[in-house]
Amino acid sequence: MNDSPPNVGRVIRTALIVLPFGTILLGALSFVFYFNKQEKVLQRSIKYASGLRKDLNEADLKHYESIVTETANKTEPERSKSLAAFIESTLGPENMGYEVRKLADPANPHGATLALDVELTGTKRPNDVVLVLTDFLGTEAPRATACILGSAHSMTGSPLIRSIRFTALQNVSALKHYQTFAVSPQDRFTHVVLLGNAASATDAEITGPLHLQQRGTVILRPELKGDLLPAAQALLKQLNDLADRL
Repeated sequence: MNDSPPNVGRVIRTALIVLPFGTILLGALSFVFYFNKQEKVLQRSIKYASGLRKDLNEADLKHYESIVTETANKTEPERSKSLAAFIESTLGPENMGYEVRKLADPANPHGATLALDVELTGTKRPNDVVLVLTDFLGTEAPRATACILGSAHSMTGSPLIRSIRFTALQNVSALKHYQTFAVSPQDRFTHVVLLGNAASATDAEITGPLHLQQRGTVILRPELKGDLLPAAQALLKQLNDLADRL
């Protein structure tokens, strides 16, 4: 029986070879498990949100339009607070399944919300963003807000290629704060769709605050004229085409 001690040098050399490969293997497996878990979470989120999806219909659109119209008759700051609260609750998890981000006024954090947005994150190109932008205080706000809310409800849970972000601002001047608050370096705005009074802004008034000069971003101003339902349907088709484009 050989009771000689093991070759220490051989053990050390084996460990030096095996351990790095083991570490690499464990690291690779951890990435697989992580992304598999993330994919399952995403699928559950899509499945839940898709259960809240609702097709465009005239009754809902007119309901949204009438609430914005009635609220617009209030005095400030109640008007701004009420409109922001209505948009937030309508888009929120219990109604449409979105997580709403709110931007407070830096000069008055306890005042009315400057901007709020929701995002339907793309499945293949999440950093490519179609930004749908309107204001909720302008004279065109009732129709534009109704069309955005109806479109967002119809698209919730949809597995689109690009991300689509619905954003409502008090007015275009809030864009400079919104850029700091909500725009990340990874975002690449392929299109900005302007609705309501925001559509009257020049390209420079939009691209400047968002830092989109010479980025190839396409600015669109779809018309929402005529009967409300056909106008919303045309907008929805356009948004789906933009967000589902490779």
